Amino acid sequence: MISLGAILAAPFIGIMLSLFGAGGGMLSVPLLHHGFGMPLKSAVVASLWIVIAVSLVALMHQRSWRQLHVRLLIFFAVGGSVGSWLGAKMGLAISDTWQALCFALLVWFVAWWMRYRHQPLRQQTVEPSCRCLVTLLTGALLGIVTGLLGVGGGFMMVPALLWLGLPDYKLAVNHSLVLIVMNAMVASVTYYGRVELPWQPVLWVAVLAAIGTVFGAVLTRRFSSDHLQSVFSVFLVLIGAVMLYDAL
Repeated sequence: MISLGAILAAPFIGIMLSLFGAGGGMLSVPLLHHGFGMPLKSAVVASLWIVIAVSLVALMHQRSWRQLHVRLLIFFAVGGSVGSWLGAKMGLAISDTWQALCFALLVWFVAWWMRYRHQPLRQQTVEPSCRCLVTLLTGALLGIVTGLLGVGGGFMMVPALLWLGLPDYKLAVNHSLVLIVMNAMVASVTYYGRVELPWQPVLWVAVLAAIGTVFGAVLTRRFSSDHLQSVFSVFLVLIGAVMLYDAL
């Protein structure tokens, strides 16, 4: 049974991706699990497909391909693809209880980081250089998160890309959208045929989330990203509590 609240909440997935290049999976997994009544592993796989669809819409809307640092992107993508495959294998191997617990801990960590980080993400002056091994390992770690939990990992990917040398926040968001699509595709293919996936709620949420990207673009012009992140961090604490309740 699909609740009206679940349908109304779906556009926020696209809003978060449009605002921050992240956050879609952290909303879609609990939304699909609780709002649409899907088993947790099915919700994780469905979230991957939704994140792919909505990230592609955001990519097209923001024309993110115009300013990509190809060398950095390639090494990050290779590491992310390997990590996503490994994370999906881990997701198939562990129980729903441990998967829900890992999800809750991730969401709480992101909420803490958003609310209490000491330095805002500011424009940098360094040019991207290929710290190849570090880039590969960073991509692999975030890929594991994507494959295991069905989230894009953009909240960690954007600061990681800035740390690796991308010159500003917006460019890092554009790169993160590309990488999220790649990682989620690898993970979803790894899950294919091993987890049952009801496509009707996936299509519902994907369409509504894609519409949400338009509203997200409007919000970025009207509100401070710091204020939006503070509000969203409180919401993430509640999501983490719900997922911890599932685990227990």
